[in-house]
Parts: sequence; structure tokens; C-alpha cells
Amino acid sequence: MNELLSHLDVWKNSKNKIFNSEGYKVTVADVLGDARKSRYINIDTDKLVARATLWESGELELQAMDIATKNRAIFKSVATPEVWRLDDELNWWLSEIATY
Repeated sequence: MNELLSHLDVWKNSKNKIFNSEGYKVTVADVLGDARKSRYINIDTDKLVARATLWESGELELQAMDIATKNRAIFKSVATPEVWRLDDELNWWLSEIATY
């Protein structure tokens, strides 16, 4: 598993206190795919269902759907070739989820 894909566990673990205090259910998938590996994080809150999908190339897609309206609440697609950039984008996504 490459550094970016394995960093999803590090990021999740660094946010466990937030997840627990907010009552968020968070799961990190195993690595998927053969030719193009990817991994995702799901965050379920009382208002949103959110997913971050990361490909080994550093492409990152951040999204969330409003449970009540079924409308897209968050969507962002970026390139995160470095771990620090991945952290920044995941932190932005989590802040958007938390303030929704």
C-alpha cells in the first residue's frame, strides 16, 4: 500500500476524539482495485452521509449527502500528491461536515 493510502488510517486515528465526541460513525475501507488502487473513508452523522475516496495517484474526491433532503451538501475533487496536502483537504472536509 502506498504512503497516501496508508495515511488514511493515521488521519482517522488522529481524529478519533472528535469522532467520538460528535458521535460520528467512521470506517476506513481496505485497499480496493488491482490496476488502480483506491481506498475510502465513510463518516456517518445525524445529518450527513459522507465519503472521501482516495486513489493511489493522489486524486481525492470529498463528498457528503444530506440525509433529509438527499441533496449533495459537499463535493470537491482535488489532487493531493503529498501527505500534508491530503491532511489539509481531509481536515477541510471534516470541518465542513462538522459545521453543516
